[in-house]
Amino acid sequence: MGRRGAWKKWARGAAVLWGSFTLVFLIFTAVPDPARQLAGQQADPEVIADLQARFGLDQPAWVRYGRALQALSPLGSLEGGGWGLRWPSLGQSYVRPASVVSLLLEALPATGLLALTALFFAVCLGLPMGLIAARNPGGWFDRIAVGGSVLGMSAPSFFMAILVGYVFAVRWGGWTGLPLTGSLWDLDDQGNTTIALRNLILPAFTLGLRPLAVLSQLMRGAALDVLSAPHVQTARAFGASETEVLRHHVLRNALNPVVTAASGWLAQLLAGAVFVEFVFGWRGLGFLLFEALEQHDLPVVMGGVLLVSFTFVAVNAMADLTYRLLDPRAAQG
Repeated sequence: MGRRGAWKKWARGAAVLWGSFTLVFLIFTAVPDPARQLAGQQADPEVIADLQARFGLDQPAWVRYGRALQALSPLGSLEGGGWGLRWPSLGQSYVRPASVVSLLLEALPATGLLALTALFFAVCLGLPMGLIAARNPGGWFDRIAVGGSVLGMSAPSFFMAILVGYVFAVRWGGWTGLPLTGSLWDLDDQGNTTIALRNLILPAFTLGLRPLAVLSQLMRGAALDVLSAPHVQTARAFGASETEVLRHHVLRNALNPVVTAASGWLAQLLAGAVFVEFVFGWRGLGFLLFEALEQHDLPVVMGGVLLVSFTFVAVNAMADLTYRLLDPRAAQG
């Protein structure tokens, strides 16, 4: 990949960030009176006017849009005077007495841990399932894997979250010992704050079901293509065992589409954690965005969408680099 192709990728990433920001801004601009939504329908006009002036809601939409873009720019006026590089600002929350950046940084570790755990679960089970199914296509395991993958890809996340929570926490809660709701931080019997990793099991399992289904089918299809390739048939003719064929020939060549899909799913898991976190009470980025949407907290919603979009762009760039490391021929294309 030449320098021109790299610039195109950066330009597309910047366009994704700008488009996400603009779309969310336009959606919230359609709200008739955000200040009235914040203060309540029965609030005094003075309270509404104070909120409008405090957050700049009394300005035209194009003025607020320009100020928000200016705040996001890394180049602008500094506090001590003059112009230079600065940290982009996402503004202040309408509801909470805190900056949007601090709220996102507080919620991001819990969601990042949830998404990475779900992806780790999907990769660790999906790759072996796809390989085993490809070894005997049409067999009983292949049929079960294909049927389960169709079910996992078609079931909505909120439905699976309710179903998993009901089965493993309500019906079988006495046997599993898993709670229905809980976050990363919990209180022990002495009132001290501790890390409660058991609260991670059910939401991570639920969130990882769909990427598990997708990755297993991708690995199965890629492995079937590689197994029918001439160099694999030659290796078998020279006496290579099936395990050696899978390890040295199939796995490496079949990983390229799987790596691309897994990297894309990491960003999608961050975005799709809203319903899962809400059902299981996992206080992360998705839970924060759900509350912000409910409270019409525009800066927090815009900041969360921008963070997910940035993660999507960054992860795709890392996936492209990994893809070129796995297949050096891609770097020459």
